[in-house]
Amino acid sequence: MPRRGQAVVIGGSRGLGAAIAYALGAAGWPTTVAARDTEQLERCRKEAAERGVELSTAQVDTLAPADVRRLFTDLAQRGQLDVCVMAAGRNLSQRLLRPPREAGGAWSAHGIEEWHATVDLNLTGTFLAGREAALTMAQAGTGGVLVPVVSCTWQGSWGQSAYAAAKAGVVSLTRSWALELGEFGIRVVAVAPGVVDGAALREKGARHPAHARYMERLREQVPLRRFAAEHEVAETVLHAVTNQYLTGTVIEVAGGGFPARIP
Repeated sequence: MPRRGQAVVIGGSRGLGAAIAYALGAAGWPTTVAARDTEQLERCRKEAAERGVELSTAQVDTLAPADVRRLFTDLAQRGQLDVCVMAAGRNLSQRLLRPPREAGGAWSAHGIEEWHATVDLNLTGTFLAGREAALTMAQAGTGGVLVPVVSCTWQGSWGQSAYAAAKAGVVSLTRSWALELGEFGIRVVAVAPGVVDGAALREKGARHPAHARYMERLREQVPLRRFAAEHEVAETVLHAVTNQYLTGTVIEVAGGGFPARIP
């Protein structure tokens, strides 16, 4: 296999991000996983080693511009950067309004703090990582690919105003950056899973039986009647990385369609 440049996965220390990092490493890219939790980063590195994949790790606050800039400066010093996957994010289920019958006798509205935290992590964090990755690739003159991990909720999703709006913003960044960065040989391809059947989903279901029941109802509305496996999303990221004529688009991994609201 020809020697490849590096890959970095932002927010790749657990769950889907880790699965993507393992897949990139196994496919031949020297891969760095960047996240804030050092203990989780070490667990990720050890699990990768058990799979026969060597990963590097970097402790980074994805919302601190200086931290993100330092990460990409370090990567540039090690060699060519080919791939940047932006997988840091967190879901939030909170309705815009809850009527008095559901909110203890008074109207309740979506919190502004929750809005800012969700939009900052999912949208601003992607902007910061994408900006520094694009600059690193453009300055080196070697091209590359940016892969934001979005979500099918970007088309609208009941009870997820902040999360859906943030992911829609990432889709817009994908298309805008593809237009701007093509002249530098940089592609931008978003991958949008529906619900991913991973450890986080199962753990939350074990803690909250009502949530587990809701997810089962949601699963029944997916045409394939199941959620995505982490490796299926990781395989789609590899396709986005290796297909040299993909840019400015969103590849959905949704089993035939993600319902905006279950009946």
